[in-house]
Amino acid sequence: MPSQPNIVFIMADQLAAGFVGCYGSGVDSTPTLDRLASEGVRFTRAYAHSPICAPNRATIMTGRSNEIHGIVVNNLQLGTENPTYPMVLQRRGYRTGGFGKFHLTSMQLPLPNDFSYLGYDESIPTEDPRLGPWLDWIAREHPGYYGPALATCWAMPYLDRYGPDKRDLRPEWEAARAEFLQPRVAASGWNLMYTHPLPAELNQTTYITNCGIDFMERHLAEHPDQPFMCHLSYVNPHDPYDPPEPYDTMFAPEEMSDPLPMAWEGIGVYEKHRRSFHRFGEYAADVQNVRRMRAMYHGSIRLIDDQIGRVVRFLEERGLADNTIICFTTDHGDMMGDHGLITKGVMHYDKSVRVPLIVWGGDSARGVVSDRLTPSLDLFPTLCQWGGAHLLPPHEGRSLLPILQGEPDPAPWEEITIQVQTTRSIITAEGWRLSLLKPDRRGQMFDLVHDPDEQRDLYGQADAWQTQAELMARHVYAYMRAMETWRYERLPIDEGRPRMPGPTMATPLEPAYPGDVD
Repeated sequence: MPSQPNIVFIMADQLAAGFVGCYGSGVDSTPTLDRLASEGVRFTRAYAHSPICAPNRATIMTGRSNEIHGIVVNNLQLGTENPTYPMVLQRRGYRTGGFGKFHLTSMQLPLPNDFSYLGYDESIPTEDPRLGPWLDWIAREHPGYYGPALATCWAMPYLDRYGPDKRDLRPEWEAARAEFLQPRVAASGWNLMYTHPLPAELNQTTYITNCGIDFMERHLAEHPDQPFMCHLSYVNPHDPYDPPEPYDTMFAPEEMSDPLPMAWEGIGVYEKHRRSFHRFGEYAADVQNVRRMRAMYHGSIRLIDDQIGRVVRFLEERGLADNTIICFTTDHGDMMGDHGLITKGVMHYDKSVRVPLIVWGGDSARGVVSDRLTPSLDLFPTLCQWGGAHLLPPHEGRSLLPILQGEPDPAPWEEITIQVQTTRSIITAEGWRLSLLKPDRRGQMFDLVHDPDEQRDLYGQADAWQTQAELMARHVYAYMRAMETWRYERLPIDEGRPRMPGPTMATPLEPAYPGDVD
C-alpha cells in the first residue's frame, strides 16, 4: 500500500449547504454525507468564489481568482498556462482520474475526448447537455433506453453533426422529446421539473459513480504501489429537477420548508432573473409549487448520497478507508425559491454562495466542526499538500491542512471575495456581507450573525454608515489582493516537463508550471 493517501474528491453541482442534513436542512436526504461529517471535519462557512459553474470550477482547479485564471463566465476553456492540482499530484506519483462534469470547455462544442491536458491520466466527461459518453453508453449497453435518454439531452449546436460519423440527431431528438419528455413536463406544469424517464441505475449520477469505482478497481489491480486521486463530479442536483423513480416521490412536498420571503425592492437584476428564468416568478407565486420543486431537488440529492455511499463501501470493503481521504463539496448552491429567486449567479444570498465542505478519512481530525471562513480557493493547496507537494505554483488559496490536523490556523481569512461579472461581494470573518450590484448602481449589506436569513438590508442606512464605509475599504483591498498572485520568491524549474496540448490546440504549448521539485 502506498504511503501517500489516496484522494477521492467528490463534487455535486448546484447544491447549497443549507440543503444538506448536517447543515440543518431538516430533510433526510444525505445520510451518507451526515455520517462522513460526524466522523470527519465539517466546515460551516465554506463559500463559492464565484456562484456559477465554470468560474468556480476553474478556481478549485487552480487556486486562482477569476481574473487570474481567466474563466469569468461559462463556456470558456481553461488554458494550460494555469497549473492544476491533478498536474501537481501527477508529479508526486499519483495516477489521476476524473469522471463526470468538468465544465472547463465550451458546452457549445462537443466534449473533448479526454482531459489529459489538465493532468488527468484517465477521464470520462458527461455534463449538463448529456450528449457524449453517457448517451453513447446507453446506446451501446442499454439500447432499449436510448430514446428516453436522448429525450433528456439538450439541443446543442452540434446536434446536427453528432459523433465521429457526424450524424444528424435532430429528427430523432425531436421525436424522442415528444414521446418521452413532453408528457412528463405537461404533467408537472413546469418545464424544469419532471420525473427522469430512465431508471436510477442508468442515471448520469450512477454512471459517473460506476466510472469512478471502475477506475479505482483497475488501479488497485494494475498499480497497487501507487496512490490514486479519483475526482467524481456529479451533474445533479442542477436543474432540471428530474430525479428518477423512486427518488421522485421519496420526499413529500408538505415536508419541505417554506422559502424565505422576498425582502428586496427595486433591484433590477433580481427582478429580471425572477421574471425571465423559465417563468419562475409566475410558477413560484404558489408556494406549493416551490415545495414540490424542493421535494424533487432532495430526491436528486438522495440519489447522489446513495452513490457516495457506494464509494464509501467500496473503500471500506477493499481496506482502503484508513489510507484514503474523501473530500466533498459543490461548485455553488441553488436559491430554491428563497427570496423569490432560483438557481445562482448575481444574487449572493446564503443558498447561492455557501457550500458544504466535508473531509473524512486519512489522518484528518474526527468529529470536528470548523467555523473557519473558507473560500473555494483553499481547495487547491489542500489537495496538493495531501499528496505531499509543498512547493506550489503561484496561487491565492490557504491550505486547510493545519485545521484538518487539529492545529491552529496560521493564516485565517479576514474577508473573502465572491464574484460574477456584475456582482462583487465580500464576506468577513466577523460575519458581514457587502455586495455591489453594478447594473443597479447600488449595494446590499447584511449582518449575518444577527440576521442569518438576510432580511434586513443595511446598505445606505444612516445607523450603518460607518460599518458600510469600513466594508467598502476592505472590499477594495480584497479585490486588489488577487493581483498579488504573481509576486512569488522562487519558481520551480524542471526542463524535463512534457508538453501537454489542450483539446483544440493546433500546436502544443508549454504549461507555466513545470512541476514540484521537492
